Amino acid sequence: MPRYLSLSWKMLLLLLSMLLLLLFGFTSLSLLHMNEQFERQQAQRKAQGQQYFAVYNRAVEQQLLSWLQSYAELQRLHQADNFTDFAFELVHQGELLNSQFAVSQFSLFDAQQQLLLQSGATPEPLGTALLQQTLAQQRPLAQIFCDAKRCAKLQSLPLLNGYGEVAVLLLTTDLTDVLFSLHQTLGAEVAIVQATEQPVPLLLQASDAPLIRAAYQRLADDTAMQALQLKGKVVLLGQAYFYLHLLPLMGASDEGYFLLLLEDVSQVMAENQRYQHKVLWLAAGCFLGMLLLISLLTHRISRRILQLAQALPLLAQRRYNEFRQHSTGQPQLIADELSQFNSAVQQLGDDLERLDRQLAEKTGSLERMAMFDQLTGLGNRNMLQYQLQLALGMLQQQPGWVAIIFLDLDKFKNINNSRSHAVGDQLLIETALRLRSAVSSAEVLCRFGGDEFAIVMPHLAEPAQAGQLAEQVLALFTQPFLQQQGSLKLTASIGVSVSQDANISAEELVRRADLAMYQAKNNGRNSIVWFNDRMSAELASRLQLEAELRQALAQQQFSLSFQPQVSLLTGRLAGFEALLRWQHPERGTVPPDEFISVLEQTQLMVEVGYWVFERCCQQAQTFTALGLTDCVIALNLSATQFLQPELPLRFASLLKRYQLSASLFELELTESTLVSHVSETLEVMHQLKAQGFRFAIDDFGTGYSSLNYLKQMPVSTIKIDKGFVLGMLDNRSDYQIVASTIAMVHKLGLQVVAEGVESFAHLQLLQQHQCDLVQGYYLARPLPQQALAAFVQQQVVQQHWPAALLTEVVSTSR
Repeated sequence: MPRYLSLSWKMLLLLLSMLLLLLFGFTSLSLLHMNEQFERQQAQRKAQGQQYFAVYNRAVEQQLLSWLQSYAELQRLHQADNFTDFAFELVHQGELLNSQFAVSQFSLFDAQQQLLLQSGATPEPLGTALLQQTLAQQRPLAQIFCDAKRCAKLQSLPLLNGYGEVAVLLLTTDLTDVLFSLHQTLGAEVAIVQATEQPVPLLLQASDAPLIRAAYQRLADDTAMQALQLKGKVVLLGQAYFYLHLLPLMGASDEGYFLLLLEDVSQVMAENQRYQHKVLWLAAGCFLGMLLLISLLTHRISRRILQLAQALPLLAQRRYNEFRQHSTGQPQLIADELSQFNSAVQQLGDDLERLDRQLAEKTGSLERMAMFDQLTGLGNRNMLQYQLQLALGMLQQQPGWVAIIFLDLDKFKNINNSRSHAVGDQLLIETALRLRSAVSSAEVLCRFGGDEFAIVMPHLAEPAQAGQLAEQVLALFTQPFLQQQGSLKLTASIGVSVSQDANISAEELVRRADLAMYQAKNNGRNSIVWFNDRMSAELASRLQLEAELRQALAQQQFSLSFQPQVSLLTGRLAGFEALLRWQHPERGTVPPDEFISVLEQTQLMVEVGYWVFERCCQQAQTFTALGLTDCVIALNLSATQFLQPELPLRFASLLKRYQLSASLFELELTESTLVSHVSETLEVMHQLKAQGFRFAIDDFGTGYSSLNYLKQMPVSTIKIDKGFVLGMLDNRSDYQIVASTIAMVHKLGLQVVAEGVESFAHLQLLQQHQCDLVQGYYLARPLPQQALAAFVQQQVVQQHWPAALLTEVVSTSR
């Protein structure tokens, strides 16, 4: 038999062994970590030295270049015939350049490298090489060069005169400011040294030369320059420790020159030594203390663990009373972890017993929660699926009809946003109560989700019964809601689908009712629509159109046409409106009314909108080349694209790429876009207005016209919808709308554009009421982008429209 050794002794020996290993490992790792941390800190300081040197060097360089460029602009060098006057004036700035930027010499060369101006001597051959590189690359360059006494920086700046001739300005600046800034920032001594064969390198420039030489002499004779570059070195001078870094001199023309950093690390070294002593004493004290403590605790621990080990199996058997009798130990005067463990085990037994009791109670409650809506108490989507499957399954045994009535509250989201979600919840609750009053016990009422409700009608003798219930449900919304909290008028759109096919899925029956409900919304809301096969065909057609639109975007099938806008006062061409066109490879030209709404619903309009704006930027460049420098391009923005957070930045980026002014573009928004999200719309409009964009309200009078909104928004143009303009000759109401709109907009200080001008009579009436701009088929149909340049060259003379179309109107207005 194996020898017996009590658990207490096994634990004691094991814990002591682990403690020794842990203490040894902890001590070693602590000391190693301390050394590694010190090395990381010094590596970071070295990296900081390189970064700060580059930053300060570049900053001094940029300050000098900025001053020179500003000075060249001040002297109007870009308008000068030659560089003589600029060179003469630059000579008088020599003292300023020396005092402000430490410029010791400067020279001016022409494109043939002939000297035009010289103040001091330029280093050769570095100056010649830098001059040639600058002429070749046409950009400022800089190079650090060193000689036996100092290091300096040679900078170049290409300049242009009014004839596009190039000259290069070479300047030599001192590095003293860079070294001083580096010394102040890092708190270390800095120097530029040249590696030589001597033990001590040659100091060219230094903040404290004696100290640096003394530190370098304390290095061992076998210390190589390469080792100093890689890791640096700690040296002892008297009672102080210094860390010596050696960095390659960035931007130097020759190798062998280095940036030396000497940092006082005496305090860090002293802290490290104290930390080592503390770690060693702490490790020894911990070992002795733990040795005594473990010997006292192991016996008690093993006894209590055995007692609990015998009692724990009773929990698995759910014998809770017996478990408490066997696991309860003697009370301790001072509680410890073992006492807490014992209490935790006792608590575990109590919790398990309580959970067993609650489990049975909660199981039924959880099942109910999975099938019922918490707000209204109605069945939820799961209940709807379950009841539909039961009803369809019964059709195999008892033929008949199963119907589902799908209901959605009209404009419920607007009420939620304007009133509050609490009011919205109350509306849903009251709606549920009214629906309960309309359905019988044989029918199932469910909240499908959000503001959607569904009623399942199983075992119908004929579909007409579903229609009768749908009419009763629609009638429930004739009375206002929440009359005690402020009356609200609410309507609903209802879709109905029926089936006597037991093999149809519940999901398909719900989908059909949902399609019918959306058709009811498209019909104007507050109505009932029955599902038919045409709806499925229309959905399939829409999905096909969506797929073709994605393909059209990928294959560049879209194009732009531009319709001119002409001033009635002067007869001048004022601008163009950009119109999106789609040339389908099989169906030919697709009217915008067929695909614009699908683009907006599928979010493709965002990508198409940015494409349209970029094409308009390209066209604006073409107009400028044709001499139309003030021709404004108007383009429509959808609500989805306008509320994109990145819209102002994307537009600004495109303007910068094509070097265009935002004042060349007018962004057209519909009234529904402006009022749907007023605060967000105002914020975006002001951002774009600050960039220089103009704004126009398109199709004015067909949406939610409001003078209050007009006063808040930075709009400059109002476009009267072409439906009013076309009808103004025959319809007195349309005429009054056009006339009053022009008068009102003029009183607001805005510009009016009339669309749909198709006859000279339209022009005469609009001129009588002093309409500003007109566009329409009478003036010109929308022109494809590729034909626009030829049209402008042939028809527009000095930005004036053909006189035959406007002679009488313009002469009358004058």
